Formats: sequence, structure tokens, C-alpha cells
Amino acid sequence: MSLQSSLLTTTAANVYVSSGQTAAMTFYFSNYSASQNATFSLWAVKSGQTAGNVNVLYSNVVVQAGDTYLADTERIILDNNDALVAYTNVNSTMSVTLTYTSV
Repeated sequence: MSLQSSLLTTTAANVYVSSGQTAAMTFYFSNYSASQNATFSLWAVKSGQTAGNVNVLYSNVVVQAGDTYLADTERIILDNNDALVAYTNVNSTMSVTLTYTSV
């Protein structure tokens, strides 16, 4: 199993791009701000497509300052160049760490 970590910004961006067929296993969305609550959104985007309402997994989930949102029951199978895309509503507040494995 491997790890991928990214800082989130207010612009939706790739936080993971599959190389071959992989399974995303666990997501940790951490709000590292001491005082600012923040939201995040996450999309699973097929290669060649863009993030939108049709492929949103989590939408505007609130994470309290200093807290972490854990998603660990989903197993998302991604084909080559499929991506997980995320953003937050406040810069300099959130990171995402995910685990994945080859299938």
C-alpha cells in the first residue's frame, strides 16, 4: 500500500492520478488550522473528463479547526489516468492523505 499527500487550495486540483489500475482505500482530510473551520469537496474523475456534479463523491464537507475527516470504508477502483480531484474553501487550512494500492 502506498501514500499520497497534497495540500488543498481553493482551486480544484488533482490530488491523485492513477498509474495503471489502482484502488484508493482511505482518505484523511485534515484541517490543520488552529481557528478556521473549512470545507472540502472530492471528485472521482475519469481520464479525459472534468470534475462536476456527475462525479462528486463528497461535497462541501465541514471539518472543524484542528480536526480530521476520515473516510475508510470506500474502495474506489481507478483506471489509468483517472484522477481524484479536491479543493477547500479556505487556503492554508487543509491537507489530504490517501492510501492506494495496485489492483
